Amino acid sequence: MFFSAAKTIFNIDNVGNRWGVRILYFVTVVLNAAIHFNPFADKDFTPLSNWLMNLYNMSEQNESSIFTALPITKGNIIYLLTLLGGELILICSAYIYAAVYVRSYRKEKAAMAKKNESDALNYAVTNLPDDIIKPGKLILRLLLLMLITSVVLLPLVTIALYFMLFTIIGLPFIFTAPVAYLSGDKGIFSSIPYAAKLSLKYYFANMRSIALVLLVSVILNFLVPLLGNVSLTAYYIVDAAATTWVFLAAARLAALSYCSMKDFPIKGGRRPYAI
Repeated sequence: MFFSAAKTIFNIDNVGNRWGVRILYFVTVVLNAAIHFNPFADKDFTPLSNWLMNLYNMSEQNESSIFTALPITKGNIIYLLTLLGGELILICSAYIYAAVYVRSYRKEKAAMAKKNESDALNYAVTNLPDDIIKPGKLILRLLLLMLITSVVLLPLVTIALYFMLFTIIGLPFIFTAPVAYLSGDKGIFSSIPYAAKLSLKYYFANMRSIALVLLVSVILNFLVPLLGNVSLTAYYIVDAAATTWVFLAAARLAALSYCSMKDFPIKGGRRPYAI
């Protein structure tokens, strides 16, 4: 069961005709790897590190003078901004993947109903039509979601890290909220309570799947840096590839879970077909 779940979640190119998500993956990997080869970026933060140590050890009387010479270069700032940009690119790619997955899933479901397959048709009577969001509307929703993400990303990550235990406990309730919004089913604010309501009876199943993604992420974060001892270039490229893979797998899990929870609520009834 473990390997079956892993295959389902991490088989990220198994969407539609596959080429769309393959291109998305390739572009995301290239953009994230390019961050480390930016000629204008400066990765040397040694002066800033020393300055922080001096500030820590300095008496209160001299603190005001040290702030006049903050040892951070334009290259350092560019590097930090590119890192932030890389994270936003990963998140944007994850959003796009989730939206593409839901559109593909709903097209396949509608096609099953049109073939007059008894189980699918009977099921579709109460669950179709599942509106397939139009590309123009999807782009607008994606832009709005990315704008909100850009504004709240740093505060949200800081709060999440500070309350790590509560974050992990609450994550299975809300991790499908962006999918509910990008699918066109709910608005930007109503998507969160809607996703939480769907997740009530799927909590432990979602937690298990999220834990699997986190486990793979931890393993990769331990193994991939070992390449740095051999070749920094290889490390940067493989790290970008592995990180993108995990992000898209998380997006696939969110979309997969959302479609399952919405179409197959746990009420004791039979499931005509499953994902």
